[in-house]
Amino acid sequence: MAALARLTPPLRVLLFLAGLALLWLPLALPLYILAATGALDLGGAIATGLLYVGFLLIWPTWAKQVHRLQLPWQTLGLIWRPGIAVDWVVGLSLGLGGIAALVGIELALGWAVLLPPTAQLPRFFVEGALVGLAVGVAEEILFRGWLLFELEQGWSRGQALVGTALVFAIAHFIKPLPAILATLPQFFGLFLLALTLVWARRTPSHVQSHNQPGRTALGYPAGLHGGLVWGYYLVNVGQVIQITGAVPEWVTGIQANPLAGLLGLGLLAGLAGLFYRSAHQPG
Repeated sequence: MAALARLTPPLRVLLFLAGLALLWLPLALPLYILAATGALDLGGAIATGLLYVGFLLIWPTWAKQVHRLQLPWQTLGLIWRPGIAVDWVVGLSLGLGGIAALVGIELALGWAVLLPPTAQLPRFFVEGALVGLAVGVAEEILFRGWLLFELEQGWSRGQALVGTALVFAIAHFIKPLPAILATLPQFFGLFLLALTLVWARRTPSHVQSHNQPGRTALGYPAGLHGGLVWGYYLVNVGQVIQITGAVPEWVTGIQANPLAGLLGLGLLAGLAGLFYRSAHQPG
């Protein structure tokens, strides 16, 4: 098993995923069949959940046998200390605040109008928080935790940064070709978001101690990712605003996605600059 650690990062990642798939498919295929026949509407979602659970179960063994890690989850940035909660709140505030700023600019410039609140808005508020928390934590463990770590074992930090960002963007952009072409700006937004989240992951955390002054964790990226998802959920699902069409869609966001337009890319660029500086500060 230790010989796997000497493989090139992409090959090692593919072998890990292949092993995970072999364990997952016998459970997943019946669920997908049930979903296709209408016997189990949530079959696909359950199968996806099982895939992630499988990843969580396999990683500790892989970490210890292949990479000789004694603390596999801490290596990925899951450090159970109060400081990580501070990181998470800071990231969450930046994500939510960024979406709020986008909405505020659109309202002020007449690019959007505020819709009357509905009786379902409190429900959407809570749902958005739960979805943001789940997506932020789950995807950051996977991409800025495991994948980034694997790529850094044999690649430079710059190569791992770009590789992680590309995989993240592609994984979120698997759709029919016409849909890809119609929503191409979203890909650049996803790539820029992924770069930002890696720099957030590399930003010194509040969990650092006097003997580990540059320690990093998943708090910042998980909070930032969760805040952006929460804000996006409120805007799109909660329907708090309506785009007026005063400017082209590519300015406010393709298909009402606030992060898939010029304004959203500006927000992501600002967040990227912020975390780039914090990740590269001296010492």
